[in-house]
Amino acid sequence: MKKRREALARQNFPGAAAVRHEQMLDAAARHLNASGVSLTSLSDIAESLGVSRATLYQYIEDREDLVFQCYRRSCEVMARHLGEAIRLGSDATQVVSIFVDRMLDPTRPETATRAEIAVLNQERHEIIQGLYDAIITRLASVLEAGAQAGVMRRCDAHINANTIISLVTWVPLMHYWAPASRSYPAERFSEALKSAILDGIAIEKQVMPPYQAIDLSPLIARVVGVFDRDAVVDAKRETLLAIASRLFNSKGIDSTSLEEIAGHVGATKRTLYHHLGDKQTLLARCYARAFRIFLFIMERMTDYSGTRAQALAAAFHALSKAYLRDDLSPLAPLVGHEALKGETQAQMEPQAAALTEGYLNALNIGCTEGTLKVDDVTAQLMLLPGFVSWLVKDTGTHAEDRVEHIAREISALLCLGLRRT
Repeated sequence: MKKRREALARQNFPGAAAVRHEQMLDAAARHLNASGVSLTSLSDIAESLGVSRATLYQYIEDREDLVFQCYRRSCEVMARHLGEAIRLGSDATQVVSIFVDRMLDPTRPETATRAEIAVLNQERHEIIQGLYDAIITRLASVLEAGAQAGVMRRCDAHINANTIISLVTWVPLMHYWAPASRSYPAERFSEALKSAILDGIAIEKQVMPPYQAIDLSPLIARVVGVFDRDAVVDAKRETLLAIASRLFNSKGIDSTSLEEIAGHVGATKRTLYHHLGDKQTLLARCYARAFRIFLFIMERMTDYSGTRAQALAAAFHALSKAYLRDDLSPLAPLVGHEALKGETQAQMEPQAAALTEGYLNALNIGCTEGTLKVDDVTAQLMLLPGFVSWLVKDTGTHAEDRVEHIAREISALLCLGLRRT
């Protein structure tokens, strides 16, 4: 009866109710991107809007319903922007440009990144996934049409469409993981992302820089002797961290319990707690492990014998493969940065700085040696982590040749871009 009264009240003021509803979803999207589902407080959202918590329940049933509405709205906004870009663009390259401009328009409200879809019940999960898949299919059709028209190079359109969406939806999260981006002109990111997608970073566009794949096997913990107790413990801990990272990536932190992680290796929650600590400690260890993987790849890139175009192509390929391999699967920088303890954030800062310096040097050296062309190195550097977002949501297990194909397609997109020259 109460919900019926509230519905009737909204019908009496449809304009005001619609505006309030939009404002609520805007505020909720910011909270979800910053803190994740578990630490998104309805009270904080209400306070930011200057209303009571009870007022929010005129528009939502519970927290899950709020997440569902935010994700649905994000998909609807993305679909609308893509539809408008298709209508206005004269060819596929213009469609991509208009779409990026609209998605990154700083005057538009922040949309929620679809990072914790697993908190939704099956029906809602399928609705959001269906909306997202429709966007990917439509964008892939644009890329295929562009290749047929001769304005884009031929590629695996589905992989490239996923990567483009991954990059544009990274931007709201980038402002939390890369604080320097907040003071950077918004239009520079739009221009840098369009350049990355359409033109890549390599000077030579006709063919990929020939590169030798980076060997990732040193990252896998192996037990050489069964009586080496420390090695056995280290291998067990590494396996648990890999499983936890993969589950956090695919399901979201809030939706993944310690019991579920332990269950994947036939252990108990108590055993997991003994080896890795509570959930916040586990999260910190997963991020520490992720940075070990990132830094390993960066160091191999730095030491690569060849041009920086070749070295970066190898690094992009290696990062993509790492996320697709169950035995590596580093924890990705997605939603929830503000939910991390201050000490965890502080521990990550020097590692993040080392990564930034390594890739910045590679880009600058490549531009100097004449194998790379990057107009805005700083913006490009902050945008690049976004290409992995869709990989961490891929819950399927791929054969090695499929993993290799995906990794090479992503590396080609980032090096060559999509524009046909």
